[in-house]
Amino acid sequence: MKIVVTNDDGPHTPVLEPLVKALEERGHAVVVVVPERQRSATGLARTYHKPLRARKVGGYYLVNGFPTDAVFLALNLIAPDAELVVSGVNIGENIGFESTYGSGTVAAAIQAGVLGRAGLAVSMEPGADLGKALSLLSAFVEALDGYRRDGLLAVSVNVPEGWSGKLASPRSLAVGLYAERLYKFVDPRGEEFYWRWGPRREEFPRDTDAYAFYAERAATAVGICADGVCQVEDLVRRTAEVMNGGR
Repeated sequence: MKIVVTNDDGPHTPVLEPLVKALEERGHAVVVVVPERQRSATGLARTYHKPLRARKVGGYYLVNGFPTDAVFLALNLIAPDAELVVSGVNIGENIGFESTYGSGTVAAAIQAGVLGRAGLAVSMEPGADLGKALSLLSAFVEALDGYRRDGLLAVSVNVPEGWSGKLASPRSLAVGLYAERLYKFVDPRGEEFYWRWGPRREEFPRDTDAYAFYAERAATAVGICADGVCQVEDLVRRTAEVMNGGR
């Protein structure tokens, strides 16, 4: 399969090279098209107010825009014959409504779906085992080969630290994952500035991605469909079969 690999962290993230190697070792042709610098938490932002540029540096294509721009250039110019876009691996989970839809990693996969290709976003909690995350990612790639579901734009996968080995397809995204507040400070010039921050909540409804991820330590797979969040239980089963050597 021909795969575009992208991310929202740019070319210097330490997980990019291992990801490319893992996919190539499984026989896939990989083209890397990433933002030229860190673009985390940019969601579906895109560039209309200035020219887009793509330059090849050390085998990677670097784009002067957002993750969605990288995918748009990849599928319209650089690798129009690609069948799948893999976004990540992001260091930092994208759990809950705000993180899912605010994530540049997930947005890149959604952009692929909008353009008619399969999109897979993979994120991992800090401290999670990268080798296990890459094995799971590779299994999802194989499970997506030939997988068709009307309305499915992208799949967002999250791998927790201390992964239990369980795979879950939650029914919904947690809302209000963090108990955030606005902190006010004064800089040396006497001007006020603000910082948004707060701890993660400890309890979540059982049918949410946050409960499966934080309480059950399950790897979660959430479908992003044209009409909202959708379960992908059949894809999760296919992936589990791949990991168990059944396909």
